[in-house]
Amino acid sequence: MSPYRDPAGKRSAWSAILAGGVLATGLAAGLAQATPPPPSARATAPAAAVAPGPAPSAAVDTLDRHPLEIRALVEPEAVLGELGPALISARLASDPREVARLELARANACRVVADWDCQREAGIEARRAAAEAGVPHLAIRGLIAESRARIAMQDYTRSERLLAEAELALKQDPQPELLADVLLAYSSLSYTIGKHALAADYARRGLQVLGESEGLAVRARLLRNLARAQAQLGEVEPARESLVAATRVSQRLEDPKLEAELYLEGARVARIGGDTATQQRNGTRVLEMAEKLRNSQLRGLGHEVLGLAAADAGDGAAATRELLAAQRSFRLLELQSDELRVLRELVRVLLRHDPGSPQLAPLFQRFLSLDNAIAQSERAQAADDFDARLKYAERETEILRLESESALARERSEALAQTNRLGNLLMALGLVALTALAALFWVQRRGHRQLAEAMARLRERELEYRTLADNANDLVLRIGANGERLYVSPSVRDILGIEPGELASPRPDLLHPDDREAVGQLLARVMRDGGTETLRYRARHASGHYIWIEAVVRRVRGADGGQELVYAGRDISIKVRAEQALEATRARLRAVTDNIPAMIAHIDLQERYTFANAVGERLFGHVEGGLVGKTVREIRGEAIYSEIRPHILRALAGERVTYSGETEVRGKHYHYQTSYVPDVRPDGVQQGFFSFTYDITQLKQAEQALETLARKDSLTGLANRRYFDERLGAALARSARQQVPLALLTMDIDHFKGINDGLGHAAGDEVLREFGRRLAACVRAGDLVARVGGDEFAVLVEGVGSLDSATGFADKLLERMQTPITVEGAARQVGTSIGIAYSHGRADAKALMLAADQALYDAKAAGRGVWKLREIG
Repeated sequence: MSPYRDPAGKRSAWSAILAGGVLATGLAAGLAQATPPPPSARATAPAAAVAPGPAPSAAVDTLDRHPLEIRALVEPEAVLGELGPALISARLASDPREVARLELARANACRVVADWDCQREAGIEARRAAAEAGVPHLAIRGLIAESRARIAMQDYTRSERLLAEAELALKQDPQPELLADVLLAYSSLSYTIGKHALAADYARRGLQVLGESEGLAVRARLLRNLARAQAQLGEVEPARESLVAATRVSQRLEDPKLEAELYLEGARVARIGGDTATQQRNGTRVLEMAEKLRNSQLRGLGHEVLGLAAADAGDGAAATRELLAAQRSFRLLELQSDELRVLRELVRVLLRHDPGSPQLAPLFQRFLSLDNAIAQSERAQAADDFDARLKYAERETEILRLESESALARERSEALAQTNRLGNLLMALGLVALTALAALFWVQRRGHRQLAEAMARLRERELEYRTLADNANDLVLRIGANGERLYVSPSVRDILGIEPGELASPRPDLLHPDDREAVGQLLARVMRDGGTETLRYRARHASGHYIWIEAVVRRVRGADGGQELVYAGRDISIKVRAEQALEATRARLRAVTDNIPAMIAHIDLQERYTFANAVGERLFGHVEGGLVGKTVREIRGEAIYSEIRPHILRALAGERVTYSGETEVRGKHYHYQTSYVPDVRPDGVQQGFFSFTYDITQLKQAEQALETLARKDSLTGLANRRYFDERLGAALARSARQQVPLALLTMDIDHFKGINDGLGHAAGDEVLREFGRRLAACVRAGDLVARVGGDEFAVLVEGVGSLDSATGFADKLLERMQTPITVEGAARQVGTSIGIAYSHGRADAKALMLAADQALYDAKAAGRGVWKLREIG
């Protein structure tokens, strides 16, 4: 689960940074020039405002910290490896204080590598050990560590309770740096849930608590929180000033993670200023620090910075590459909200720069799946919250009623027992009548007074219950068996805009005409059969418009012993509008998928189609009853199904599968590429898989045509230089492996330039074609003939038995060239010179070609029209 996702729909901390842009070294350095850092800081920090380097300082920490906790800032993995033995030793030595300090070191290391479960567990263990040791400040630090982990895990309620507990403990035993740390956590929590003004206020309060030389790490983070909250509130200049101040403080620390946070926080200002180059430098620096810290979440954020910078610069390829890397990092960490944010930017980049990309469809489907999962989770959470509040109210009401009845019964029983005792006393004291009568009168008066007090308490309890109902936001009704309202809560004024007295009797005219019958039947059924039911209907507001109401109706026994209905309803108009908007969004998404040039489908665990876009209907033609509900075997046929079934089984086993194939559909031949993406619920249960099928017929045809063009010489039809080089390398490898000789013959046409210049290029081309034909006619079936230059040709002869075989081929070609070539109606004598390189199986391509060329030069030097031989290897 992402540490930044906000169930209320607010942006995460990082999405807020990216919404404003990413920060720049240059811009922040310019800010730092206005208020330069100390000389020692300038000497160690090449970019003073953004890239703080460690420097020695005075006392910067007033807390009791283990050396491993400080070292965890720069070597978290190493510290985690050393902590195990250290903790065992401390526990064996029965030293709870040392255990608490080591657990806080573990919490710090886990925070640096973004392992929130580890940080939470370490905070809990630190509290236990500190409580055993009787060291309250260590226990408070454990509370803060656990609270920060729970903020990252979105457990905001529990986090706030832990911080309140820490704040209460600090009131009894004050410590300024710890109080500032608590306020820092409050600031981070407020920022995460979108309360930016409150986040800034907590940050300022934390800064006021700290002394000048106290808690420099906390001070730097408070300034960082203040800067990002100010930026979200539109206070750009104050945000820059806060960031410069945070940088100056950080220069006195050695905290790589804080340094990375300042780079990221700084990234926002650079993007606001349009400084793409600095965004890229900061993103690169963040990636370097992520590798140093082995922090996968920080790595994803660095790639996201670089991707957004590339998108701003118009570099679609770089933006796609970096955003894909960020998406993979967030997906591996299950940071769904961060992954959804990156997917949104990635789809925009692909639509702008490469709308035909095969990655677009699966990425878009992933985006839809994440968006839907998050929306469903939020709706489920809202529903659970409502049910929990309703059940809580019911329990509280029932407890009040039972307590009142119990108290009244107890007091009545006591009064009755007292009266009986008085009667017995009167009979026993008959001889003292006057004394007995006086005593009886006194006791009776006391009993009456107790009974009156009990009745007063009962009326007070009833008043409390009525006050609760009168002040509830929900509309509460008590409905008698005849339909009359025995009670109408005042909230009817807010919900329907009418007075309670106007609802004292049934008002069917307030119900929407389409809902009247259903509401009446439900109320009658509950009154008749009992139980609890929920209804949803529309009611007319006093202003004339209709609102949606959702109500729970239950049959109960009234005070008079008769049956009555208790109704609790609330205005859900906003929720209904949201549901309607969601349905409209689904319709739009359906329109999008129907117009994507790919067949998109969802197949369940029984291999049945549960969804298919319009492309499938167009591809397979009209299928009676549609594709949905039918199996893949029924739609694709037995032959194709037998080929693709292994891929389906892999997808149902949870594996992403991509394959290509050919098929005949309705008499037309297709090349296709299909990707199967498993459909896994948030709880890990697989529901089937998504299928994305693309028609790649034209692409395959183009590839085949390109392959042919890439290997053939267009003029002679012989192999070209590229294909010749490929075959030569393979032939040399075989020759070396099998120790079989190999011959390479290179040749050109003697005095070809004179032919080309004197008779023209058309005549030269005809000579080249005829020369190639004669050359091809002289070789064996397995030998390769290639045109490797203008009038340069080569013949590769494998498995040549001897030197005589190689020279015999050269003689044959020279003899063949004795026959004149007809050019433009006239016979012309065309000669050639041949260089032969003969390898015994140990030469490489370069040496073989060089030997053949040198032999060719020898042949030309010998007067042309001859061959010359060189042996190598």
